[in-house]
Amino acid sequence: MEVTFYFDPSCPFCWVTSRWLLMVSNKRELKINWKPFSLAIKNNELDGNKSGYNHMPAHRVVRVLLAASELGADLGELYKAFGIQHFLAGEEYSDEVIAQVLDAQKLDAGLAKSADDISLDAELKSYIDEAVATVGQDIGVPTIVFNNQEGKATGFFGPVIQTLPDQEESLKLWDAFITLAEKPYFFELKRGRETGGPDVVSTAKC
Repeated sequence: MEVTFYFDPSCPFCWVTSRWLLMVSNKRELKINWKPFSLAIKNNELDGNKSGYNHMPAHRVVRVLLAASELGADLGELYKAFGIQHFLAGEEYSDEVIAQVLDAQKLDAGLAKSADDISLDAELKSYIDEAVATVGQDIGVPTIVFNNQEGKATGFFGPVIQTLPDQEESLKLWDAFITLAEKPYFFELKRGRETGGPDVVSTAKC
């Protein structure tokens, strides 16, 4: 099965879900297409709107990711590299971190200039439009899209995971996710969560 995973490198919940999807991918023969989803664009922060969280540092990273991918870089590996720096090493997204990741991935240092290239924003917005067209307007990240048994694109905003499950539980969660997503009459499940952010440290084992 081929799935598209929309991510913003600022979101810790998205990071945990992405590591869960990777754990599942080998056991369920999933091919993951990684696509950036800029929360800064979604929340109109580029126009000066204040959403309660500043996604602009991550948006600069997203521009670099897009520019690098257009030169053949692996988006999944780049997202992983930035995520390790941000979520596990505790580094804020900065020019220094961008330079470090590009160097570690053996990519052209000149790609760092893409962080301020506003011409990339139109394509980034097209990815948001693409996800919204399938899942609906009220989404963020993580969002997962795939083709159902009839060949129609479907998906969900989520799952939102507090901590990374083990391999067995990860597979159970995936199977339940697919079962629900395949039902055209099913739309939403939601409940309150524990206060505080997700356990990103749990992803260190992945």
